[in-house]
Amino acid sequence: MFRGYWLLGLGMAILVGCGGGGYKSKMPTSYSSKTGIKYGGEDGFEVKIFKGLEPAPGLVFIEGGTFIMGGTEQEIALRWDNQQRQVTVASFYIDETEVANVDWKEFLYFIRRDSSEEKYKMLLPDTTVWYRDLAYNDPYVQYYFQHEAFHWYPVVGVSWHQANEYCKWRTAIVNAKRLERDEEAILYPAYRLPTEAEWEYAARGGHEQQLYPWEGKSLRDAAGRFRANFKRGRGDYAGRSNKGASTLVEGLNDAYMIPAPVDAFMPNDFGLYNMAGNVAEWTMDTYRVLSYEDVDDLNPFTRRGRVTHPFNYPDPITSDYEYDKERSLLYNPDPYADPANDEFDNVKVYRGGSWADPAYWLTCGTRRFLAADSSKSTIGFRCAMIRVGSPF
Repeated sequence: MFRGYWLLGLGMAILVGCGGGGYKSKMPTSYSSKTGIKYGGEDGFEVKIFKGLEPAPGLVFIEGGTFIMGGTEQEIALRWDNQQRQVTVASFYIDETEVANVDWKEFLYFIRRDSSEEKYKMLLPDTTVWYRDLAYNDPYVQYYFQHEAFHWYPVVGVSWHQANEYCKWRTAIVNAKRLERDEEAILYPAYRLPTEAEWEYAARGGHEQQLYPWEGKSLRDAAGRFRANFKRGRGDYAGRSNKGASTLVEGLNDAYMIPAPVDAFMPNDFGLYNMAGNVAEWTMDTYRVLSYEDVDDLNPFTRRGRVTHPFNYPDPITSDYEYDKERSLLYNPDPYADPANDEFDNVKVYRGGSWADPAYWLTCGTRRFLAADSSKSTIGFRCAMIRVGSPF
C-alpha cells in the first residue's frame, strides 16, 4: 500500500472556518469566547485558525448555486431519465482537464513502487478497448497508452473502480507533499469523482438553459472552428482534411479521429476543457431511471441502485408486478459490498459525449450508464473536491 495513506488520518486540532461574502464571521481569538480558556494552553486544547485553502493541484473553483438540472433537448433514447428540476449544488472544485495518460502513468509508478505487483496489474488500463474485429485499431491497442506521443491525451480503458483508486492515491500523495513542506499544514479534503449534479453544473458553465457547455446552439465558434471533438455522422470522425490551415482546429474539421489532448479546444466559461466531446466521463452516481424524482434537491446524489420499479411482466394470476433482479439491466452486485446484500448495484452514470458520439450526447443533460467494472475507449474521467468553509 502507498506509504502516504496513513497521512489521511491525521488531524488532532480543531479547524475553525471563516465566513465570506456579505456576512462577516467573528474569528476566534486565542481564548474561547464561551469559557475563557486559552487555546493551546496548559489544558491542551488547541484551535487552528482556518484562513482558507488555495485550490489543490489541477482543480478549478466552481461557486455553487441553484440551477435547472436535466435535459433541454428531445429524449431520443426514450428513457426520460433526466427530467428538468431545480436543485442546489454546494461550491466545489473540479479538474480543469480530464485525467491524461501521463497522469495515470505517474499513478502506476507509485503504486508499483509502494504496493504489490498484483495491485499494479489490476490498475493497468484495458488497452483492448480499442480492438475491433472489423477495424484496424491495433496501433491504438499498442500505442495509445504506452507511447510518449499520447502523454497528454485522456486516459481511457479505466473502470469506475479504477478511477476511484486514482482519486484515493491522488489525495494521499498531494497531502503527503503538503506536509513535507509544512508539518502544520491543513490537509486537503479527498479527491473524488464528481456527482452527476456537480458534473452537469460545471459543464453548463453558467449557461443554465443552453444545450451545450457554451452559449448558443452552434457547434462552431464565431471563427468557424469546431468547439468540441465529436462524430458528425456515419464515418465522419474528423471531417475533411484542412491542409494549409493555420491550426489543426481551423477549417472544415475538428482534426482528431480519436481523443484529442486534454486541453484541446476552447474551455467553457468556468475554464474547464472538453466538458463536451473528447471522452465521456465517469461520475460518482449509481444509475437509476427515476433518480430525478426522489433524490434530494440539495447536492443530489444517487448512492444506491436499489430498483423498486417493475422490469418484467405481471404475475399471470395476481397481475402484480414483481421485481426480478436477474432480468433487470440495472442490477449487478457491487464487488465492494456485502455479497448477501442485494440493495446495491454496480451500474454507474457517465456523462458527456465523446470523440465517437454524435452531437446529441454532447448536450449537458444527457446521461448514460455502464457497469462499474467495465471500460471503454470513449470514457475517461476527471476529479472533484468539496469546498470547505466559505462557499465563495
